[in-house]
Amino acid sequence: MNKTLVAGIAAGILVLGLILAPLSVDQFADAKHIKRIVQTKSFESMQDPGLGHETHQIAIILPPQDGVVYTGRFTYSASAPVEVVVLHDIKEGETPAKIYTIDGQKKWALSLIKLGGDVGTASGSMSFAGAALALHTLDGTEFKATVTIHAQARAMMGELPTMMPPPPMEEPKEKPPMEMPPMKPEIVKTITVSEWQPWFQPSALQVDPGTPVVWDADETTSIHTITFVTRVTDLQLNMDPEFTAKTIAILAPGDRSTVWKPDAGVYVYVCAIHPYMTGVVSAGVPYNAITGEMGTGETDPTVAKFAPWYPSVAPWQDQRPFRDVPETPGVGEIWVDTQFEVAADPSSPTGRFGKSWPGTITIVDAATWEVTGKVKSGLNGPHNLEHSPDGKYVIQTNWHDDYLTLIDAETKEVVKNYIQTGFDPAHVAWTEDNMIITGVNAGAELQIFDAAQITDPNMAASDIKPMETIKASVALAGPHGFWHRDGLISAPYHLANQMVVIGMDELKELFEPIKTGELDDPVTGDKIGAGINLASYLGPEINGHRFWVTTEVLLEHAKLLQGRQMIYDIGSAVGGPTNPTFVKILEVGSTPIQSPVSPDGRYVVTANAGGIGAPAKITVTELDYNNPANSRVVADLPGYPGSHGVTYGYKQGGGLYAYVTNKFAPVLQVVDLTTSPPSLAGEVDLGNGWGGMGVLSIPTATYYPTLDAHPLGKLYK
Repeated sequence: MNKTLVAGIAAGILVLGLILAPLSVDQFADAKHIKRIVQTKSFESMQDPGLGHETHQIAIILPPQDGVVYTGRFTYSASAPVEVVVLHDIKEGETPAKIYTIDGQKKWALSLIKLGGDVGTASGSMSFAGAALALHTLDGTEFKATVTIHAQARAMMGELPTMMPPPPMEEPKEKPPMEMPPMKPEIVKTITVSEWQPWFQPSALQVDPGTPVVWDADETTSIHTITFVTRVTDLQLNMDPEFTAKTIAILAPGDRSTVWKPDAGVYVYVCAIHPYMTGVVSAGVPYNAITGEMGTGETDPTVAKFAPWYPSVAPWQDQRPFRDVPETPGVGEIWVDTQFEVAADPSSPTGRFGKSWPGTITIVDAATWEVTGKVKSGLNGPHNLEHSPDGKYVIQTNWHDDYLTLIDAETKEVVKNYIQTGFDPAHVAWTEDNMIITGVNAGAELQIFDAAQITDPNMAASDIKPMETIKASVALAGPHGFWHRDGLISAPYHLANQMVVIGMDELKELFEPIKTGELDDPVTGDKIGAGINLASYLGPEINGHRFWVTTEVLLEHAKLLQGRQMIYDIGSAVGGPTNPTFVKILEVGSTPIQSPVSPDGRYVVTANAGGIGAPAKITVTELDYNNPANSRVVADLPGYPGSHGVTYGYKQGGGLYAYVTNKFAPVLQVVDLTTSPPSLAGEVDLGNGWGGMGVLSIPTATYYPTLDAHPLGKLYK
């Protein structure tokens, strides 16, 4: 992360709705020991410089350098069959089968991989990890090759060297005398930040007060924060309001936080961008004193004690058997972003240590309610997805990385990957006029891509850039669950606790963003205060009214994780989208996430994740287009921990279903909107599909209340 970006984040971030004190740039380490490599490049072979390889030809893709390890995936196409060469440091006592040296001094262990036969193959694709990567011919055949690579270079110690190794330094003839003995280093406890759960390792750390603690993001591929939810100060579990939504570090890939020395207490913290990433630090308070249970080491029950606060602490309790599937089938397919599942797929890109990146898409046949397929290659934290107007493609975000993925809707195969965005793209929309919109959740912009470029098989992903960028008017807004409808975008500025409507024609905000924390809270009689608004939605215009609905998670100390649903009207009867008119604020469940308006405009189905003793649940709001203020919650339905995603699909025989996902239970819930009030029709077991986030019905009922009205409806008759 460059210093300009760090300074901008430090000066302007509004994390979880609280304006932070200015953060010094020195608080954040520069990412000098990790480099992302995303490129498509042509190579011509040359005579192999290795000793004893004078009759060989080689094209060096990633050069060997002391202390540097590469991990990632590459695809190549060559003019002749080639082998793949991967180099590794020779470990003490190791006698590798093949040794490679360029200068006669530094020796590497060589792995020669022949894809497709004894002489290699002219094209291929593979994941790799090693100190160098090259294409090669043993028989001396000259060749040309085009290589697309998506990888990371990491310095195992210190900083990355330049891409060409510097000349060797001469050893000093005499070692200068040491004037004073070295000081004994202070023992620092390190918590590793990861894209794999448990995201903080260890997820529960016990230390003495004053012990230095740091968070190391060496394994990450996206931006993460270290944000305290609260601090428990004593055995009565009293909480310290100073540590409500207090951010002490913002970490880019490869960063290491400055040292933090805790006072006595038990601290619960999250990543503010991905708030299911949860950890606990207990300083000077034995776990059994807080929990009333005995335990040592990894068996200490602190994590279990605080799991009800943020139910994301793994491992999660498996709550099978689930309810029966609905009696009446649905129409088409349901695609669920099962973001936490790690599939052992050898073709999947790998992160550090050769582990597959987490995240799959689990596909359910709505006619049988059975899981019929998976997309499990090329994804990293898949969070939200949408399909093209013609139904041929699905576009997928990778929230724990920086790219979009294009998938063939029929074959379920990834057809184009690593379409670059900013860090942490969360949600995505595919418009009727063939534009793709995504929000940069770790930044302050929405990006608009030309879908014709993304679906063009002759255009490389590395050549695709946004055609337009919509800048937020606040620093590090963190646009998350935005919605697109009729040329309008409703955007929640997740990290700033503000919300706005954007015009696609104007490519800008249509009014000054509404500061959510300043709104009156009808439940408690004070202001909403600190909070996060994760998702914002627009419904159809009916009787001159168009409802704009946003979810809010409260973070004030006395109402931590309570939920509100904020309703505005931007219909023509009140002056249109430039004049948002407040309707009301409703109390919903704890930690509300997605809350879309049904395509007929009648209902809002809200997924409430739960927290601090409040169970997860699904609430249904009925909207009133004659008297908007009469809109009210009409149903509370049981959910599962981490209730998250909502979309609408068609019920066979007529009517609508709402499909609801759950992060911490592998189950898809089906809500029947044809009953009065709406009811839970049944549930679908997703097997190993943990981490339910975004959900897509194909054909989606998002904008079309009936299958007959859907442009693709006749295909499903």
